[in-house]
Formats: sequence, C-alpha cells, structure tokens
Amino acid sequence: MTTSTNNMPSNNTPPLWQASYEKYGLRNNLDVLEGKHNLLDLLQPKIDQHSDSVAFSMGLATLTFTQLDIASRRFAAFLQAKGINKGDRVAVQLPNILQYAVVLLGCLRSGTVLVNVNPMYTHYELAHQLTDSEACVLIVLDGMASAYEQLDEEVKAQLLLVIHCSIDPTVAPADNDIALLTHIDQTASATSQANNAHETTDDVAANDVATNDTSARSVSFAHIMNAYHAEQCQPVTIEREDLALLQYTGGTTGKPKGAMLTHYNVMANVCQCYAMFGKAIGTGRSEQIKILNPLPLYHIFSFTVCGLLGLYGGWEDILVTNPRDIDGLVNTIEQHRPHVIPSVNTLFIGMLNHPKFAGLDFSRLALSIGGGTAIIKAVSEQWQQVTGMIINEGYGMSETAPVISFNPPGIDGFNGSVGLPLAMMDIKIMDDNGSACAIGTPGEVGIKGPQVMQGYWRQDNSDTFSADGYFKSGDIGVLDEQGFLTLVDRKKDMILVSGFNVYPNELEAALTEHPKVLEVAVIGVEDAHSGEVPKAFVVKRDPSLTAEELAAFASERLTGYKRPQSYVFIDELPKTAVGKILRKSLR
Repeated sequence: MTTSTNNMPSNNTPPLWQASYEKYGLRNNLDVLEGKHNLLDLLQPKIDQHSDSVAFSMGLATLTFTQLDIASRRFAAFLQAKGINKGDRVAVQLPNILQYAVVLLGCLRSGTVLVNVNPMYTHYELAHQLTDSEACVLIVLDGMASAYEQLDEEVKAQLLLVIHCSIDPTVAPADNDIALLTHIDQTASATSQANNAHETTDDVAANDVATNDTSARSVSFAHIMNAYHAEQCQPVTIEREDLALLQYTGGTTGKPKGAMLTHYNVMANVCQCYAMFGKAIGTGRSEQIKILNPLPLYHIFSFTVCGLLGLYGGWEDILVTNPRDIDGLVNTIEQHRPHVIPSVNTLFIGMLNHPKFAGLDFSRLALSIGGGTAIIKAVSEQWQQVTGMIINEGYGMSETAPVISFNPPGIDGFNGSVGLPLAMMDIKIMDDNGSACAIGTPGEVGIKGPQVMQGYWRQDNSDTFSADGYFKSGDIGVLDEQGFLTLVDRKKDMILVSGFNVYPNELEAALTEHPKVLEVAVIGVEDAHSGEVPKAFVVKRDPSLTAEELAAFASERLTGYKRPQSYVFIDELPKTAVGKILRKSLR
C-alpha cells in the first residue's frame, strides 16, 4: 500500500504540458486544498454558500443545498446511533435518486466508507462485494432488492442494517422518502425536533427494527428522516488519509477488487476537475449552472464529475434515473436546458438519433464531457453540428478517483486525444523496464498524483505501482510535444461495454462454475451499439451443453452488460507453453 506523499510528483521541473497550460489559462496548483483535511472541509462552505439553491433534482422533486445538509446530518446521526463507526463500510445499491445524495453526504459526515454497488447486480455479484468489503450496512431501493433477497443467510447475517428506499410519489410524505425529503424545513430541523422531543435516541433505536426481515435489522429511509434530528449528528475527526470510498473494479483474479480512495484522493480530483473545466463553465454567467446526470452515480465518473463536482460548484445536478428512456432523457434536456452534458459514446448516439433532439435549444450548453470509452470522431462532429459544441474527451479510472486528463475548454476541435494531465500530477509513458519513453513513443501510462488510490483493498499491491511510485494503468498511450495524451490501446483484455469495464477473468470464473463447462475464454468483439460486447469460447465438459443453457446460467450470475452476447464451442483453447490462454489468438 502506498501513501499520499508517494503519489505526488516529487520534483519542481515544469511538466511537458506547461506551455499548453499557459495557452489555455490553466494553473498547475491546488492551493484551494490547503488547510482542508476531508471532503466536508471542502464541500460544507459551498453548501452554506448556496443554501437556497437546488442541489439535486429528480423529475419534479428537488433538494436544496440546505435540505440536503439537514437530511445528510439526520442520516449520519442514525448511523452513529446504531454504532456504525468511522471506517465501517456502507454498501449503497441505488440508482440515481435523491436518497443517494443524502446517503453520500451522510457517509462522508460520519466517516464511514461508502461502497458503490450496481443496483442491477445479481446476488452472486452482490455477495462478493459485500463479503469482500465486509460491509455492515446495505442500502437498497424497493423494487430493485431481488439480489439482496436471494443472498445466502450467511451473507445476510453479516449485515447489521438494511435500509430500504422508496420513490413512490403517490404515498404520503410521512411514509415516502422523496416526498419527505422535499418537505424538509429549509430553515432548521426544529419541526422534527419538536415532534420527537419526547423520544430519546434509545427509544427511536428500539423502534427501528422491521418485523419482516429476520436476517438483518431493516429500516426504511423515510423512518430515518422522520425519527432523527440533524442536531444529533456528532462531529467526527476525519483526516486526509482516511478512506472515503471503496470503488470496485475488475481484477485479474476473476473477482472485482476495491480501489481504496481516501478523502484526499477524492477532494483533490474534485478540485483538479474544477480547475481544468469547472471554473470556466460559470465564467460570465449569472444563473445557476445545471449539469445533466444521465450516468449512474455508483460509477466513479458520475460520482465525482456530476455528484461531488456539482456540490462544489454550487450547481444543480439533474438526476436521470433511467437513461435508457431516450424519450424521457430528451424531454429532460428540453425542460432544463443544462449547461453541462456528460455522457458516453453510445448515449451521445442515442440522443443524436432521437427525432426531437436536433430541435432543442442548446444556447446555454457550455461543455459536453465525453468519457468512459473512446468518443468516435463522427459522433463528435455530428454533436457539434446539432449543438454547436464539440465533445471534450477525457480519461479516467476508478483507481484515480477518476479523472486523469481532459481536453480543456478552448480547444479548437475534436483531436482524438484524451487531453492534458490535470493539475499537480505527472504522467510517465513507461517501457517494459519502467523507464520513460521518448516523446511520441507508445508505452504503458503511469500515473502519479494526489488523486491516485492507496492500493486495492485486501490485495497484494506489489505490482500495482512502479518502483518510482507510478500507478501502472495497463493502458498504452503516447504523449505529444504539447503534453496531450492519446490512448493507442486499452488494457489488452479489458472489454468496454458502453463505457463500463468488463474483465474477462470475472466472466470466465462465473461461467466455469457451470458443471458442464471445462474451460472458458472471453474476448471483446466490436458492436455498433455498445462499442464492444463479450464473446465466450467454451470447451465442454458435457457434450449436451447448449448456448441457450449457458446464457440462462450467465443471466443468473452476471448483470446484463457483462453477459456474453455469443458462445462458440471449441475443442481446445489456444495456450502458451506454460498454460496461459492466448486471447489474442481468439481475437
């Protein structure tokens, strides 16, 4: 495990991209972080400053910065009353709903470690993440809790609390999370305090347990908002090196592994993003900035660039719960006319192909952010024709909180690169021996900076960093003379499905559990809609095995975007002399 200091560039030599920084009016410092120890030190002044403005919206429901502040303190007070302490892991399996924002800020306040979980995960995927992170709390949405319900009792027993969220707009405020949140008194939590003055924390705790869940203590989110006061939240000492987040990504062992992101890692990346592009968005504008958020908050891209950056900037984060509903997404853009639209290539295509999209008013659009996977030049050109704005592409990873580089506002046009490194960091293009490659020569992208994780949770990190402290991305890239980074190849085996990383080892491990399977190898193949999709090559143990049987098996163990879209049965997998599968030969 590395330390924060090891992740900082160690010399004062001007970086290769210094001239480009000067050209685009960028500064290679993060003075704003001085004196700040944790994310609340960074965000609370902004929350206070923008108190009456909308922080998050979801359809017609909104949360102001003050409402979010009060609700998050209530949530933190609940965790503290239940003995959930600093450093304990809280698994959050929610889509883009208002409760997610409350939980996020509440976890940061209480010093607990937020563990993002895809709400579409199967119970096999959920079980791994819960057991590996040793989470003691799980937060789920009613209607999307089937994976939790299917967990083995042994896994359920690990959970001290299961919190259920609801978004039914027809239910009365006292019993419904969203209605209750939007009725929080902006001036103070005095109403709640008065209503519950006769009730002690112990009394509330005794009444929290639902009778319909015997494997864990179950409580509704609405009950927490009703029963706890902001004033009950006790301050917690949180230092820069304390974990804020376990962000799970694919691993070479076949199971996802958690990137350990500290408060300093995440708040540094928020400030890096604001310095690179966030500040420029608001320059010369008097109205509140609106950022569209069609990307899931459990994904690190949305978590930092939409959720936290929006809070830091005082922006309104427009939550899109179902981005697959292109009609709804386009209507949301028409209604809000956002200043910022972050997206992935496939979603840009979906919007452009909608018959109504070209007729929308884009006069307020200041920045279109592309990430997750490569943006196709033709897509950016079409986007520019329709909206008047290019797509500014960036590069990031879960392990770097996530943004590494970005094409700054002011670039002339789409250039195919992923931009300039962010402030106060270094990129080293490394050869096989870890030495720096010459400018223009491809090599592995090594990353050093304040946003780089501390290592993988409960993993051997001996090969995660180079001898001189650079995180080894596995991506092949090249730097030009201006310091712009271009990726020439991704991790050789990783599959990018609509911006989501899919690791063949995880799929192979899951499919090999089928009793009729002897061996499996998975590769990515091109797909017009998703960029890539997984394809599985299977050696049968039992001749009766069919592709339909395997597909049904995969649907139980893997969330939708991870499932192979085709199966090929072969007699033997190509391997090296030492038995390593040659995916290159299969490709």
